[in-house]
Amino acid sequence: MNQSIEKKKKMILCSAFVIIIIVSLITFIISHNEKQPLSETRFMLDTVCTVTLYDWKGDGNAILNGVFGLCGTYEKMLSATVSGSDIYNINHSRGNPVEVSQETAELLQRALHYCRMSGGDFDITIYPVKALWNFTGEGSDIPDADALVKAVSKVDYTKVSVEGTTVTLPDGMGIDLGAIAKGFIADRIAGYLREKGVASAIIDLGGNIYALGSKPDGSYWRVGIRQPFGDGEADVVETSDASVVTSGVYQRYFEKDGIIFHHILRSSDGMPCDTGLYSVTVISRHSEQCDALSTVCMLLGYENSLRILKEFPGIQAIFITSDNQLLYYQ
Repeated sequence: MNQSIEKKKKMILCSAFVIIIIVSLITFIISHNEKQPLSETRFMLDTVCTVTLYDWKGDGNAILNGVFGLCGTYEKMLSATVSGSDIYNINHSRGNPVEVSQETAELLQRALHYCRMSGGDFDITIYPVKALWNFTGEGSDIPDADALVKAVSKVDYTKVSVEGTTVTLPDGMGIDLGAIAKGFIADRIAGYLREKGVASAIIDLGGNIYALGSKPDGSYWRVGIRQPFGDGEADVVETSDASVVTSGVYQRYFEKDGIIFHHILRSSDGMPCDTGLYSVTVISRHSEQCDALSTVCMLLGYENSLRILKEFPGIQAIFITSDNQLLYYQ
């Protein structure tokens, strides 16, 4: 009887020991199969771009290479300064018609729509004015007044003609898509990542954020909004599968005689806008929308922006005024 009990005890202990080993082995396998985030940073699109994968299928490095290959393709298509790009060719056409890609033509049409919505305050033909300003901090100064007046006379989005994939721009004018192109590219990258089976990722194109999916644990991403001219955060946006884009006077600027001169320029006189705002952050499912609208709102100011935002269902915006108040639209 005692031998039988002892035998059962040994069998129970042995079974328990085997179970412990199996559980430990399963835990070990699971913990070692959890993917660590895979990230890559490159200087492209005239800024620092970082893409981080959190939940993906297949070869993550190949996926990231594909992302930056896509960035390169669109940079060669949409940059005003890359020789041979669609926009470069338009700007150097001397008034002659230029054939562009279907994507460029469609993006130009959408950009012109924002120009019309803003009454011309947002104008993609700002390039001649933009070319006079230097916000690098090295030799930055206010452009010559006569040169500025001449450049402003060349700003008029209504003179851009887009017929199918043929674009015509009067001689001396120039297009700049800097206020919409990164958003367009972020949307294309997000679509590419979804096609490749990526369920969770962060796309950061120089502050243009696209939070793909949610965090691997299902929780929201937290995207900080910088305190203007400070190091801390003015607010934090919790979101998933959406873009968060901020346009702010503190991003590129120089100071002279106590006055801040920033890169968001008025089409009316070529000077930095002064609408009582330090920054505008727009949150939407579409990064292109966020990119364009954040600049439109900076140019229009808070009150005038409300009529524009009402035309975009589901959009949210956070305005930081020049006295550091936070105003919300949703």
